[in-house]
Amino acid sequence: MHFVSSLSQIAAETPDGYETASRGFTRQTYVDRAKGSVHMGVGICALDEGGAIEHHLHSFEESFYVLEGQVSVQIGDLAFVLRPGDYGLIPTGSAHAWRNAGDAPARWLEMQAPQPRSLDYGRDTFFVPGEFPANAQPLDPAAAGGLMLGHFDESQLPKPGAPSEMEGFDPTTGVAIKMFVDRSSGALHQSLFLIQYQPGAKIDPHDHTFEESYYILSGRVRALADGQAHELGPGDVIWTGVGCIHSFENAGDEPVTWLETQASLPPAKEAFRFERDWAGKYPQSS
Repeated sequence: MHFVSSLSQIAAETPDGYETASRGFTRQTYVDRAKGSVHMGVGICALDEGGAIEHHLHSFEESFYVLEGQVSVQIGDLAFVLRPGDYGLIPTGSAHAWRNAGDAPARWLEMQAPQPRSLDYGRDTFFVPGEFPANAQPLDPAAAGGLMLGHFDESQLPKPGAPSEMEGFDPTTGVAIKMFVDRSSGALHQSLFLIQYQPGAKIDPHDHTFEESYYILSGRVRALADGQAHELGPGDVIWTGVGCIHSFENAGDEPVTWLETQASLPPAKEAFRFERDWAGKYPQSS
C-alpha cells in the first residue's frame, strides 16, 4: 500500500482539539489513518505572524524540522528561537509550546509516532498550564540542556564512501543520508532524516517492516511503489506502508533531496529487504 499527493492538494486546517488553544496555527496532514497508515502522523505545520500554540503534551513522540521563518519552541523549562534547518525530538509526555518569532509565517515538518488517535476514539494530546518566556534565545545545540536539538546545513552530508549514518543500510553510490532523529539520539518510536540522491543515483526495489514518508524539497525523483511509477518534485509527498515494494531514482540532472520519516523505529539489522537478494537470487522454478 502507498499514497502519493502534493501539498497544493492538501487542505491547511487547524487540527482537532487545537481550535481554542492556538491562534494562526494550521497543519497539512499527508500521512494518517485515513491514508492507510497505522504507525505515524506526518504533516507540514504553519504558524502565522503573531501565532501561538499553547502548552501541551502528548502520549506519543514528536519530531520536527524547520522549513521557513522563525519559530520559538519551549520544551520543559527551556525555550529557543528556531530557524530553517533546525530540528529536534520532543519526548513522550514533555510539555511544550510554540510561538511565531518573526514577521512572516513559519513552517515546519512534524512527525508523530505512535500514530495520534482521532478524538472520537481517545485522547492523546493534553493542554497544560504554562508561561512562555520572553527571552528565548537562538538555538545553540550545545546549550540545549540534554534536549535532542540540532541544526543542519548541506556541509554535514556524508561524503562519498563515508560510513552510513543509518543503522542497517550499506551506503549506495550517489546517495547521502543525514540522520536527525533515531535510536542513537534517544528516539523510541521513529526516525527523521534528510536524504540526497545525486544525478544517476538510485536504490533498488525493496520493502520494510515499517512505514516511511517522504517530502520532496528539491529536484526530481522517479518513485516506483507497488508496481506504479510516479515522478515527483518539490512539494510532493509519498507514503509507503509495511511490505510495499518501492524504489527511487534521480529523474533529473541535479541532486534530489527529501525529508524522510520512519515508524515504527527500524530494527538495528535487516531493515531493508531487497528483491535482488531474494527473488533475484532464487528464480521461480518452472
